Amino acid sequence: MKKEVTIVPKDKCPLDILAEMGDRTKNAWIFLHQGAVNKLEETCNGYEELAHSIRLRWNATEEFPSTSITIKTEEFSRWKQVYFIEADDIAFKHSCSDPEEIFFLKMDE
Repeated sequence: MKKEVTIVPKDKCPLDILAEMGDRTKNAWIFLHQGAVNKLEETCNGYEELAHSIRLRWNATEEFPSTSITIKTEEFSRWKQVYFIEADDIAFKHSCSDPEEIFFLKMDE
């Protein structure tokens, strides 16, 4: 199983990086560093607290489809697991039981 840490440039969104990864994310686990979660929270159009997770939503624009992401928040780690993504341009849909790759996205400092 491949593990990879990806640094997200300050001027990019972590979701754009996931979209650029294409089908590689389809059978993967995705973890976001707290800084990447903060970036998403700052830009979302909707924020919902769920049991042990948060759901963030973005409305569709001319450039991007509507998007929803659910992130596990119960861990005390700075890395938060992505449970679910609903977006036409991102291959990852939900965490699988046996990932081929594990991605860690961290914002550039």
